[in-house]
Amino acid sequence: MATNFKPPRLPIAFFTTILAIPPLLFSTPVNAATGSPKAPKALCRIEIDNAHISTSLLKHRKFKYVKVNARSICNVPQQRVTLTLEIYKTGLFGNHLIRRFKTKEYLPESSGLRVKIKDASERCKNNEITSYFGIAYAKAIIGGKWQYAGRTRSKSITSLNCGT
Repeated sequence: MATNFKPPRLPIAFFTTILAIPPLLFSTPVNAATGSPKAPKALCRIEIDNAHISTSLLKHRKFKYVKVNARSICNVPQQRVTLTLEIYKTGLFGNHLIRRFKTKEYLPESSGLRVKIKDASERCKNNEITSYFGIAYAKAIIGGKWQYAGRTRSKSITSLNCGT
């Protein structure tokens, strides 16, 4: 028995709206961290540097340290920022957390337009070539409400003569 069922016709504007929504829902700040030349910088964002050997620690302490810097930057004041930075090394069976650093939300340095972690480092134990990267994320009060910035990874995984 054949039926003459016809699905309801929806206006073209409905499909245009549906197709436009997924990019808005699934866009993340990680896109801006990939270094794409056309990606505009977000008004509030996390920036994280690639892992490197600290020249100042080598000069002053006479030992090599792997170091990663991170910043929470916003065009409006941030308050009580907890910026977390994790240093990882790659391994045969996955990535390994080396160390975690956090800002303290009640210190004066944890408020303002820029909140930084610039002392995140781990001493090298030997000269074995090891690959490192950093991941940063944050929470802060912006405009009177808690806001959360998702995990942002360094642009590159960097191989250094620094075994930990």
